[in-house]
Amino acid sequence: MRNKRAKAYSKLLAQYERHFGFRQPYQVLLDDSFVLCAHKQKMDVQKALDTVMRGSTKLMITQCAMQALYVLGNEFQPAVDLAKTCERRKCNHKEAKPVEECVRDVVGETNKHRYAVATLDPKLRKALRVIPGVPTVHVNRAVLVLEPPSDTTTRHIALLEVGKTGQSKEEKEALAAPAPTAAPATDGAAPEKTEAEEKPRKNRKGPKGPNPLSMKKKQKKPPAPAPAGEGKVEVGKKRKEREEEGAGGGGGDGREERGGEGEGGEKKRKRRRRKKGGAAGEDGGGAGNED
Repeated sequence: MRNKRAKAYSKLLAQYERHFGFRQPYQVLLDDSFVLCAHKQKMDVQKALDTVMRGSTKLMITQCAMQALYVLGNEFQPAVDLAKTCERRKCNHKEAKPVEECVRDVVGETNKHRYAVATLDPKLRKALRVIPGVPTVHVNRAVLVLEPPSDTTTRHIALLEVGKTGQSKEEKEALAAPAPTAAPATDGAAPEKTEAEEKPRKNRKGPKGPNPLSMKKKQKKPPAPAPAGEGKVEVGKKRKEREEEGAGGGGGDGREERGGEGEGGEKKRKRRRRKKGGAAGEDGGGAGNED
């Protein structure tokens, strides 16, 4: 089979699978004319139908078609043997009917069981074109051909597509129903607002705010510097502690120094000098008295 024909058959069977629910293995009904043709041309029916249907197939034949082959006599016994390899499909006909009517009854008006039909009977092929979703296979010069979809099948597919994209039955009923009317206001009370009226409308017009991603981030302010006097006071405290440790016994002097902690650094220096001088004078005075 050529690639172009194989692609066309694959697309066609994809439509049958999507819209009519066909699944592999495909069920193919054979009639007596197709079996006789296959026997005459020594065709491998299973392999040929698998190639045309682009997948696995299950061959089936009705009891009426088998009866039509039995009537032909012993000359067509090989054809009967070929038909016996197919699965028997019960048609529930107590008396044998013509194969055309039997196949039409089995397929039904909607092809509920999803059969494909392989036949050479032109009357049966014409009758099957009226039923939507029935793939038909026939032989043309020793080549199996899958017929294109009939007009009935094409219209049915179009209606299915419109039904999927259009309004559903519930939506049509909701639109056809009359709109509910608001109850009249009593005692001068204002009518109740619906949910659509209660929701505030968003004003889409006007300038938009800046993009937050493009805005510069706020920088943290550095901490305020400490006052100039605090650092000097701390330094003065450390010096006083060191001087008290070195003096070793100047309790009174230490109290004077503590009394002057709140003053500036220059006064503290002068007091220290005076303390040193006063301490020296006291030492000298004490020595003179001893003499």
